[in-house]
Amino acid sequence: MGSKVGSACKREIREKLSEGKESVKRLSLDWERARLNAGKHLPFVEEYNPAQLEFVRGYAKGSGVSFEDLFLLFCLDEKGLCTDIMVNGDATADGGVYSVHSEDWTPSSEQHLVMIKAKPKGRPSFMVMTLGGLEWICGVNSAGITITGNSLYQSDVRVGLPKLMIAPKVLAAETLGEALSAATPPHRASSFNNNISHSSGEMYCVEGTATDFAVLYPDDGYLVHANHYLHPRLAKYETVFGGDGVRTIAGASSTVVRYHRALRLIRSQVGEVTKESLMDIMRDHVNRPGSICRHAQKDLPAHEQTKTTFAVVLDPVEKSMHLCLGNPCEGEFKEHRLR
Repeated sequence: MGSKVGSACKREIREKLSEGKESVKRLSLDWERARLNAGKHLPFVEEYNPAQLEFVRGYAKGSGVSFEDLFLLFCLDEKGLCTDIMVNGDATADGGVYSVHSEDWTPSSEQHLVMIKAKPKGRPSFMVMTLGGLEWICGVNSAGITITGNSLYQSDVRVGLPKLMIAPKVLAAETLGEALSAATPPHRASSFNNNISHSSGEMYCVEGTATDFAVLYPDDGYLVHANHYLHPRLAKYETVFGGDGVRTIAGASSTVVRYHRALRLIRSQVGEVTKESLMDIMRDHVNRPGSICRHAQKDLPAHEQTKTTFAVVLDPVEKSMHLCLGNPCEGEFKEHRLR
């Protein structure tokens, strides 16, 4: 599978690798030394998910890019600014279960988006949005499990399991228990907030740091998350709001606005939420450009600009994904089915 994806994504991965090298250069680091340092993370992946490591090695073969270069991309720990919502039958008009994600990243990354549909031997089939087929962002599997994620800014980052390795393990899960275990491995280098939902209506925000985690449960059939910690116990790790103050990431302060805006919009329609109303929330422009539908600040350097590159509504019951490429205010959501 990795070889097939790598062969199909040669252009995307070469462009992404070029951007990665520029990112490392801006940090005043040498690429070769960075590759060596990335190797310190490798044993943790070998223990946690050897199947995904095999996928990456196959991808290297198919794309013609060295495994060491690809693995370094997993260890750069770059962070986006995204907004996520999960709802179940307690909040929806039709009793459906939906998981919503807006992916906010650099404008150039929009050219690297790739959807993968796959049927691994002995594991659930899945459909996932990726960057270059390599970095898995959000998806749904045939066991009725979805995964999305929000970047978090934590003070205890260390050598360990790269957080980008977690989504593939969750999408390989056949039960909720497996998925939650996959989202909370020991020896994490850092962590996303991993949003996990199931066709039964169960849903969880798994907030993590490198050394700690907490699980948030739905209130009245919904969960909302952006890019700051919500669980009180994890506040001490926060570095966007609280802790050592606002990080030097353009628009990072929008996380509080986006979170409360999405929360208010969902609360106003509890019992009447539909796929279409969720799509409308993804088009919201309060606090533009740092809105839920984020628009790039053209006055910033290209590598500091962030925009909504895609938005999805995942349906674990129907095993489907309603996907809009680019800003939802300008595009159209189109349905893709796993079956």
